[in-house]
Amino acid sequence: EDEEDEDDDDDDDDEDVDDSDAEEVNEDDSEGGSEDDLVADDASSEDEDEAMDVDEETDSDAESDSDDADADSDEDGPLPMDDDGGLDWDADDTKKNARAGSDDEKDGDPDRSEKPLTKREKARLKAAKEMELHKKEQSLKARADAAPETASEFEKALMGNPKSSFLWIRYAAFHVSVGAYDEARAVAERALKAIPSSDQDEKMNVWIMYLNLENAHGKPNPRDAVAKLFKRAVSVANPKKLHLALASTHERSGDFDAQAGVLQAATKKFSQSAKVWIAYARCVILAKKQTTWTIGAESFKDPDAVKKVLDRASQSLPKRKVVKVLVQVALVEIREGSKERGRSVFESVLRNYPRRTDIWSTYVDQEIKMFGESGDPERCRGLLERATHLELNPKAMKFLFKRYLDFERRVGDKKRVEHVKERAMEYVANKFG
Repeated sequence: EDEEDEDDDDDDDDEDVDDSDAEEVNEDDSEGGSEDDLVADDASSEDEDEAMDVDEETDSDAESDSDDADADSDEDGPLPMDDDGGLDWDADDTKKNARAGSDDEKDGDPDRSEKPLTKREKARLKAAKEMELHKKEQSLKARADAAPETASEFEKALMGNPKSSFLWIRYAAFHVSVGAYDEARAVAERALKAIPSSDQDEKMNVWIMYLNLENAHGKPNPRDAVAKLFKRAVSVANPKKLHLALASTHERSGDFDAQAGVLQAATKKFSQSAKVWIAYARCVILAKKQTTWTIGAESFKDPDAVKKVLDRASQSLPKRKVVKVLVQVALVEIREGSKERGRSVFESVLRNYPRRTDIWSTYVDQEIKMFGESGDPERCRGLLERATHLELNPKAMKFLFKRYLDFERRVGDKKRVEHVKERAMEYVANKFG
C-alpha cells in the first residue's frame, strides 16, 4: 500500500515537470512500480505527443496550402515549401529533433521565409503600376479638356491661363449661346487687354472673333459696327490678315458685296501679296455664280474678268510669286469655277514653264480627279503622253513615266501598259545609249 501511495504522488508530480524530468521519474518508478503501470504511462505520454503533433501539423498544413496556391499561380516561381514551412521551429523541441534534417536545410537559407519575386511577377507589377499611372493621366487630361459650362468655371479657367485665346473665344461663345451679346463684347475687350502684344497670333484670334460677333450682332447695325471695329483693329494688328479675315467673314455670312469691297481695297494696299491676289481672283470666280451682286457686278460678270485680275497680278507681283498665283487660280477654277478655264490657265503656265515638274504633277493630279468624275480617260491619257515626250532630266522623266504607268494599270488594259513600258525603255535607250 505504501508503494501504491508513492506511485500516485509521483503521477501528480509528472504533470509539472518537463520531458527530461519525466524520464528520470519514470526510471525511479520503474524500480518500485509494476511493469503494466510503466507501459500505461508511456502510452499516455505518446498519445499526448501525437495529439500535439496533429494540432501543429494541421496549422502547418493550412499555411502550407496557402503558400502552395501562391506558388502554383506562377510556373516559373520558386518551389512550394513542404508541409512544415509555416511552423514555429522553437515551439516543440521534440518535433524539432525529429525533423532536424529538414530544419538544417531551411536554416541555411535565411531569406527562404520571404519568397522573392520572379521576373514575370515583377513585370506584372510594373505593368499594373504603369496602367494605373496611365489612367490617372487620362483622368487629368479629360478634366483639363472638359469645357467649362458656367461663367464661374470660365473665370476660374482664365485665372490659370489668361493668355489663351481659345478660352476667351469659348467664353464669348458661351454668352452668345444664351443671347448675352453685350457680355460677349465685354469678354472680347477683356481678352484684348489680357493678352500681351507679344502674342500676336493669340490676339489676332480674338480680333477675328470680335469681328464675327459684330458682323452677326453689331449695334446699331452690323455693317457700321464692323467698320468701326475694323478701323480700330488695323491700327494695332496685322492689317493684311485682318483684310483677309474680314473678307472670309463676309463670305460666310453671304455678304458678297462687302467681301468684294474689302478685297478690292486689299489689292491696292497689298499689291505685293500673292495671298491677296488669289483671294481676289477667287472672289471674281465665285461672283459668276451669284445673282445678288451690286458692287462691280458688271465687271465681275465679264468672261475675261479672271484674266484681267491675273494680268494685274502679274504686273504687280514679283516674278517668283506669279507662277504660284497662276497655279492656285487654276486650281480654284477647276474646283469651284469652270474646269475648262482652269485647264486653260494650266496650259498657259506650262507654255512658259515647260520644265516645271511640280506643275505637270499638279495638272495630272487634277485631270485624274476629273477623270473620276467624267469617266473619260482620254484627256488624262493625252496629257501624260505629252508629258512623257518632253526632254527633261532623268529624275523628272522617271516620275512622269511612273505616273503614266500607274494610271494605265488602274484604268487601261494590258496593251496600254505595255505601250508605256516600251516608251520608257525607248527613252532610256535614247538617253543612255
